[in-house]
Amino acid sequence: MVGETFWVDGVQGACVPPDDRGLGLADGVFETMRFAAGRIGWRQLHLQRLAKGLEVLGFTDPQQTAETVLLDAARRLEAAFGAVDGTLRLTVTRGSGPRGYAIPEGGALRTILRFNPGLIEHTVPARLIVSSINWSHQPHFAGCKLLARTEQVMALAQAQDRGFQEAVMCDFNGSWLSTASGNLFLRRGATLITPPLECSGISGTRRRAIIDHCAQAAGYDIQIRPVNEEDERHAEEALFCNAVVGVRSISAIDSRRFDNFEAAARLGPLVNGGSLQ
Repeated sequence: MVGETFWVDGVQGACVPPDDRGLGLADGVFETMRFAAGRIGWRQLHLQRLAKGLEVLGFTDPQQTAETVLLDAARRLEAAFGAVDGTLRLTVTRGSGPRGYAIPEGGALRTILRFNPGLIEHTVPARLIVSSINWSHQPHFAGCKLLARTEQVMALAQAQDRGFQEAVMCDFNGSWLSTASGNLFLRRGATLITPPLECSGISGTRRRAIIDHCAQAAGYDIQIRPVNEEDERHAEEALFCNAVVGVRSISAIDSRRFDNFEAAARLGPLVNGGSLQ
């Protein structure tokens, strides 16, 4: 039976050394990917985001590096488990280095793979709060999935401590930006509204898939613009998405309740079934 499995620099069961810059300084990026039927869903979108993250961190040849580590991860997983479904996390750090912030010369990057068998399928809509913990304003890193995720960890903990499954997180202006673990959409009629991510937040692969491919196929238009409580009052439906759960309906945000899950039902199969190799 397949269980949770780790590889560090290609060695199964190896440990990350304590001088790793990803561990000590969050100096790296990661991708969490849905692995089903022997392939990574929306692989090209993961590749693009991984390359962008490596680029903003100043890694050498970010595009080629992203292609190499992603291909190696897919091959390693297929060789080990075949067509077993699950969730794959690929972490790329700057590797080991001396104490201090300065980037060491001639260092070798480190790759860490974590595979969890089984796919998460949420059939019950989530209940959310609007978190008091906001996203930091940092345009240079906006959209990238870097290792430092403290704000999201604490926003989700705040929600769960109050009995909710997720949290809406705002930007520094108080506009809604995302959920703690995914990207947010509100539906008004045939229009899906999602916040822009130029200054904060993570540009999710499933958000990109919905905007570029799935919305039109499901019969919806897209608006990318700031979102606030006024939009919530007029919305007929709310949902969020990420690579692990695909699309999940929202039944409540604080005291506001939603009982229409039409768009989530239409988008879910398209998002989870997408490949874009």
